[in-house]
Amino acid sequence: MSIFERFWRRLVFPSPSRALCALTAEGVVMFDRRTRQSHFQPWVDQAFQPAFDTENVRQARAFASTLIQGTHALGLAGERRWSVLLPGATARAYVVTIETTIPPQDVPDVLVWKAERLTGLPQEDIWMATAELGPGVTASGAAGRRFLLAAMSRRVALGLQSALEQLNWQPGLLLPRLVGEALWVQHVAVQPDQMLISVEDDTLAVMLLQRGVPLSIRTLPLAGELPAEQLLRVLLFFREHAVESGLGSAEQEIRFEVLPVNVPLESAEISQCIRETFGEPLRVIAPQQLGFDSSAEFSRLAGVTGLALATA
Repeated sequence: MSIFERFWRRLVFPSPSRALCALTAEGVVMFDRRTRQSHFQPWVDQAFQPAFDTENVRQARAFASTLIQGTHALGLAGERRWSVLLPGATARAYVVTIETTIPPQDVPDVLVWKAERLTGLPQEDIWMATAELGPGVTASGAAGRRFLLAAMSRRVALGLQSALEQLNWQPGLLLPRLVGEALWVQHVAVQPDQMLISVEDDTLAVMLLQRGVPLSIRTLPLAGELPAEQLLRVLLFFREHAVESGLGSAEQEIRFEVLPVNVPLESAEISQCIRETFGEPLRVIAPQQLGFDSSAEFSRLAGVTGLALATA
């Protein structure tokens, strides 16, 4: 079993069910792992509105009705076990590094403290899942241990879980959609260094990976900003913090394989931003190379299909 497989299986244990869905601001994307069929069901009456610290389910009956319609359309009406991907506005993904000198028994408390600082939530209101990624370097240059941290408000998580359980669903897995999208990288990677660029609503997220395992994640708002300029800002940050981002020397040229998801830029524009910071990218992967008919189809299905493929 590869490093990638061991890492992701630890994160998503127990493995996802036959039925997967991604909740978005516009509606729910459902995917049947067995038949490989998908269905999109739009919300009615603003039933679901992604937010980090307030209830996401605004109209319980409309929320339930939308999900029921979707399950019937896809032939999953009797399915109880579901894996659920959440919007970035609801659940956030981080890569954090702690010093190797921290005693093992103190690591959970340190990760909670990190989550408090990153999310702004008090300890008692944090729901999170973690997975160790491997060795890293702290901001001070010390040897460290790197972790992926998926965090959300406990109140929001319990509210979502309750709404789903009203449908007799057993939501055994709740993860940020970005994590599902990142799982595609393992299936397309040829070289060691990869970059996922994803846009969801008005937020740009960039994840750096090495051999399919996350190194660093950074997000920036897009509202009122040019996407190319914001992407360049994120890449410059990674370049200036190359060592702690897991990239090695700041002077080193890195040839990334790049996977864009829902990015409102042409491949040439993405390549130009990377060229200005890291050197010529190895390739920018098009959805058609992954078997999708269009960028719109891939943007909608990247999260659920990535999770399904990586944990098959």
